Amino acid sequence: MRPSVRWLEEAYHDRVDFHYLNFDDPGNAALIEQYHVSAVPTVVLLDANGELVQEYVGYMDKQDLIEIVEALLEQHAAQSP
Repeated sequence: MRPSVRWLEEAYHDRVDFHYLNFDDPGNAALIEQYHVSAVPTVVLLDANGELVQEYVGYMDKQDLIEIVEALLEQHAAQSP
């Protein structure tokens, strides 16, 4: 799944911020707990304020990820003045 996420990051870098957390890194424990990440892979979508918008657990292919990002962008555009 990582290559697909990297592709998304390259394709959407000007509209979406991507951050990766290593589940095994103790330095990420607070964020993992904050967003209730309990399985790998997990994709967490946050709004500009860091509030949880949606969470997806499990493997997703590139097309699934594109659809998720596009839906997020459409939702954001609909909420913008």
